[in-house]
Amino acid sequence: MSVTLLWWALAALTVAGAVAVIATREMMRMLLGLGAFLLGLAGFYAWYGFELLAVAELFVYVGGVLVLFLFAITSMGRDREGRSMERRLDLGALGISAGMGLVLLVALQSTLPAAPTAVGASVEDTAAALLGPLLPYFELAGVVLLVALVAALAIIGREDAR
Repeated sequence: MSVTLLWWALAALTVAGAVAVIATREMMRMLLGLGAFLLGLAGFYAWYGFELLAVAELFVYVGGVLVLFLFAITSMGRDREGRSMERRLDLGALGISAGMGLVLLVALQSTLPAAPTAVGASVEDTAAALLGPLLPYFELAGVVLLVALVAALAIIGREDAR
């Protein structure tokens, strides 16, 4: 009973964090929601036996990326009028992102490998899977994230030049 309760607690933490990222307008609260989501995701990795990914999630994303975002938000501070920076929910961007994700899922579905059974997988099995047949997908995800970061910086740079 308590094992099922723990899984549902992880699910609630992950979903609450994701909803907070989407629904909140203040950047610091969005960052806290992202932290909750990433912690829940690390908990799921540990739950399903991927200890290596759970520790990597904690160190790289929660410990590194979240601190980087925090540094960026605090260094940006306020806009030109002196107000604290807030973001707004753009339904058009949300629709385009969801549509693009769906198109990618449908287009890549036949090329993606079948999901391995991961329950009880050791660190060595996880590393062999990530550095073996899944390495091209792992690297592709890194390239996509890098392109998204460069595009975001280019858009911010253009807005500052105005």
